Amino acid sequence: MQRRTALSIAAAALGVAILAALLLHVCADGGAMGGAYRTCECRGLELELYDRMAADGPRRTICVGLVRSRTCLESRDGEAVPCAG
Repeated sequence: MQRRTALSIAAAALGVAILAALLLHVCADGGAMGGAYRTCECRGLELELYDRMAADGPRRTICVGLVRSRTCLESRDGEAVPCAG
């Protein structure tokens, strides 16, 4: 019985890890000190992780769901550039 319980817990943990890998994506990132910035259109829930500098605004968000599109910018308010990788 203990072995079955341990296998059930291990299977549940593996399932959660796979689901997280499929549904968690970095959405908005970068832009500090005028650097490159990328953002995305999230189909799901977008959560702010942290704000690097209070004057700059949010710098990193995650998308819990699917990413519909991704946009890369030269700087936070700059023009669009091709996304690398």
